[in-house]
Amino acid sequence: MHVGWVPIYSNMQYFVMTQRGYYDGLDAEVSTTKFASGPAAVKAFAAGDIDVGLFGVTPSMVLTDKGVNADVLAANSRNGFEMVATDDFADRYDEQGADAFERYADDRGSKPVWGTAPDGSVPDTLTRYWLEKDLDAGQTEDLVDKPKVPPAKAPQTAQSRDITGTTVQEPYATLVAGIDGYRQIEWSGNVLPGHPVTVSFVSNRVSDSLKRDFVEQHVRATNAIRDDPASAATDAAAVLDLDADLAERAMASKASDFLANPHDIADQSVAMSTFVADVGNISGEMSADELFDFSVYDDVA
Repeated sequence: MHVGWVPIYSNMQYFVMTQRGYYDGLDAEVSTTKFASGPAAVKAFAAGDIDVGLFGVTPSMVLTDKGVNADVLAANSRNGFEMVATDDFADRYDEQGADAFERYADDRGSKPVWGTAPDGSVPDTLTRYWLEKDLDAGQTEDLVDKPKVPPAKAPQTAQSRDITGTTVQEPYATLVAGIDGYRQIEWSGNVLPGHPVTVSFVSNRVSDSLKRDFVEQHVRATNAIRDDPASAATDAAAVLDLDADLAERAMASKASDFLANPHDIADQSVAMSTFVADVGNISGEMSADELFDFSVYDDVA
């Protein structure tokens, strides 16, 4: 079984499973590949190069819409983004709320530059939901200029003052918020409570027994994270080569929220799918039955 993963905190179960030998509990030879970005992992999954993808729920929608024979078997994380902005914009947002975007453009002569991952990604989808549904401020393209900024590049881009703000996950959110002149202005858990970030997307080439064993170890890892977050942060630091202090601070963030039960993210996934369809990445709203196979988790739980 070949597992593909993206190096973000949202895939915390992977770090725990790797560091503690949980993959050894599977009746299969397990190999893993680290992908620098979600799109690279999705391309590999579509090509049949990996059997398990630990990546965003919206890429899983794209693959499902393209007819890839696979399902989301477990959730990995939820509520996983922070909206971080310059102090100037943050002050405006505190005072003006939804009007801050248009007033900033009126005063500056240009829209705020909101750097985030590509259209249809999970951070892009949450940004659109925040602006268009939660704030009811208008269409995203009318409110912000939105260059593509991969999560790992967000701290560097902010440090260069090339963006007004970003929607980003841990540990990068903690890094950006720690840059002088930036601070958090919103948390995605307030915008769409319980929304998914990453999931375990598993090919139906994998046998039913191996699916069950994988989900069982995934649940074991999730419980370990909840029981001892500090030790899980140590696992993450080892895999991601992070400073121990940063790993602990990122784990303490509200955006570090881990779970396994796919039922808990089903309704929110459907809501998010309409925005993924709006940018043309899937053909229309996706039902939970199209995206998930709940039976494996239900059998394990």
